[in-house]
Amino acid sequence: MRHRLYIATWFLCAAASGSLWAQETPSLADLVKEERFEDALGLIEAEIANTAADVFDLQFQRAQLLLVTGQVEKAEHTYRSLITRYPARPEPYNNLARIYAGQGRLDQAAALLRAGLFTDPNYRKLFDNLNQVYSEQAARSLRRALDPSDPKADATLPLQSLGEISPAPLDN
Repeated sequence: MRHRLYIATWFLCAAASGSLWAQETPSLADLVKEERFEDALGLIEAEIANTAADVFDLQFQRAQLLLVTGQVEKAEHTYRSLITRYPARPEPYNNLARIYAGQGRLDQAAALLRAGLFTDPNYRKLFDNLNQVYSEQAARSLRRALDPSDPKADATLPLQSLGEISPAPLDN
């Protein structure tokens, strides 16, 4: 629910900022506010189909809405596609790592965060999230060493607390 409110808040701010996207689809903010995420996703899909411009931000927003609507596999695919098409952008590395951490795939999450740091070594959110993954891995290893039967030592437990990177508003 917190994730949905975060997405809704971002879309409302983007609409209020006078972004090009919000101007072309004035009902998007209302759809998100009303938690009609499938309809909002439809508007993004239409915008992607109708634009010849660079669609990184639209695809990034699409991936976030896919997550909100529970379409995790499609969101993963979109983030992987963004990494392939825009390897110098750190945002999809971070958010895909966030999905993997939420699935308990901490090794893969850490690898993505490290790869993201090669794109921008000063991107603070990547450092913070990598630190969090490493801390959790260390804590689980210690628990497992002290008590192998401790259920919290399971290396496949999801990690829900990585920070997300929000898309940049589309400006005129």
